This record gives sequence, C-alpha cells and structure tokens, in this order.
Amino acid sequence: MNTRFVETFILLARIGSVRRVAEVMHATPGAISMRLRSLEEELGVSLFLYDGKSMTLTEHGARLVQHAESLLEVTRRMEAAARDTGKEMSGRVRVGIIETVVHTCLPDLMKLMRSSLPSVELDLQVDLTVNLAEQMMSGNLDIVLRVSSAIHPSHATVEDLMGLPVHWVARRGLLPKRDLLHNVLRQQLLLQVRGTQPYLDAMNLIQQLAGRQGVALSDLRVSAAPSITAQLALAREGIGVALVPGIFVKEQIERGDLVELDLPPLPAFKMSLWHPWNAGPLVQRTAEVLRKGTRNFCKRHDARWVTPLG
Repeated sequence: MNTRFVETFILLARIGSVRRVAEVMHATPGAISMRLRSLEEELGVSLFLYDGKSMTLTEHGARLVQHAESLLEVTRRMEAAARDTGKEMSGRVRVGIIETVVHTCLPDLMKLMRSSLPSVELDLQVDLTVNLAEQMMSGNLDIVLRVSSAIHPSHATVEDLMGLPVHWVARRGLLPKRDLLHNVLRQQLLLQVRGTQPYLDAMNLIQQLAGRQGVALSDLRVSAAPSITAQLALAREGIGVALVPGIFVKEQIERGDLVELDLPPLPAFKMSLWHPWNAGPLVQRTAEVLRKGTRNFCKRHDARWVTPLG
C-alpha cells in the first residue's frame, strides 16, 4: 500500500478540500483525486461522498481514518529507526506561537533549545491562535503554542503548560477609590483580541458585574486591542482600564506607573502546546524541550504572575 496515498486520505479527512490538500502536498488537484481513487480501488470501498462542493467521509471512511493514521505512524517510526545512527538530532521544526509567548517565555525556550538540541533549527511563526490551529491542521506547522481550548481535536496531542492570572490595571490616579467597580464599568475597557478565549472570559465577567451594578450593557465601552502591546500602551496613557495577564505589567506595577485594581478575579489566561498525535521523533523531542522551558519560566516567577499547569 502506497503510504503517500494513505497520507492523502488522512489530510482529506481533516481538511475536506481537494484543492487545499493539493496545496499542502505540493501536488495538483488531479493528482490528489487520482491517489484517492487508487486507494479506494485497492481497499474495495468508497471513502468519501462528494456533492461537487464538499467532501464527507463515508461510514467506511470514518472507520478507516484511525487505522490509516496508525499505519502512517508505524511507517514514520520505522523510517526514523532506520535513519538513527546514534547521531544527535538535527533538522528544522516549524513552531507557531502566539504573541503571549513572545512577551513571556520565548527567551527561556530558545536558550534551552540551544543547549538541548543545538542542531535543530526552530522556524518561528507568530500569529493568532485560530490561524495557528488551521496551519497545524493543514500540515504547515509541526508544533503550536496557543491559547488553551476546551475542545481538543482527535488528531492532536494537547498539553496545558501554564496559566497567567489576569489583572485589572489602570494608570495611577485614573480612578477614585470610592465606588471603584461602578467607575471602572464607566471607563473604556481594554480587552485582548476579539473572539479569543481571554476576550470571551472577560466579557462574560464584565456583563455579570454590569448587571449587578445596574449598568446597561449598551453603556459599556469595550475595545479589543489588536495586540498586547497596543493594549498596554493605551492603559499607560490613561485611555482606559486594561484586563491583561499581570506578568506583562509586573514592572510597571512595581514602579507605580500602573496600579492593580481590587476587583473580582478573572479566569487565568491558559497556554497549551499542540502537535499532531503521530508526530515524528524530532517534533516530539522538540515538544519535550519546549515543555521543560515553560516549566523553567514558571519557576522563576511568583504564582501571582504565572502558574505551571499539566
């Protein structure tokens, strides 16, 4: 059985588009369709239903996906074993990271990679979680460090790495101490990127607090900053109140430029590591180093700012 055809079947099951799979595999749509037909003929079953617009797995296809992934994993392990001559690991690993990683643990990760896997090159891509998830599913990224999610896809290995407690912060002197919560709800509220889990968590709490304070939701002024850097810049200028992981403003709080507001706590910002469950030895070893690097970062900071998970 041609393992390239099996890999094509797996990608079609994940992505559901001949055109997009062709882009991932650097082939033509015609070649992808030919591989699928050849595999179906060899197995004697139809794997997909196609209505001209979308592809869906048949009952046989859904049953065979896991077997196909297992077959591909065994093949990759056999190839890796054949190449293993006792030399240190080398190669390039494509890692997608969110902006939070850049501003927190990235230096720790890079230092540990340099000492643990000196011959491995990390190809870093910084983007939003939703884009990184799609890139990994399409096979364009090997590992993703992203915002944690309650939903884990069946094709991914997922591990929560660290939690970043979220704080209410504002420029010193912006708000009177009396009726603090009511005054905060009248301010411009600066949240992270719209649609992300931290944004949804913050909005849920803000709406609950507004209801208790008798503040109409239509009177709330909420802005989703395009980046953490922009969010903090606005807070420092006194534009509003930022809801942000405290680790980003630790130094400003200690200097007194920004103050932490004594308000109901928000759910912690959680970061996790994702990679395909059938990733090869190089990706899995790299993932181990990244986990350790995150733990090292957590050990260097008080639980007020960061907590290890997993």
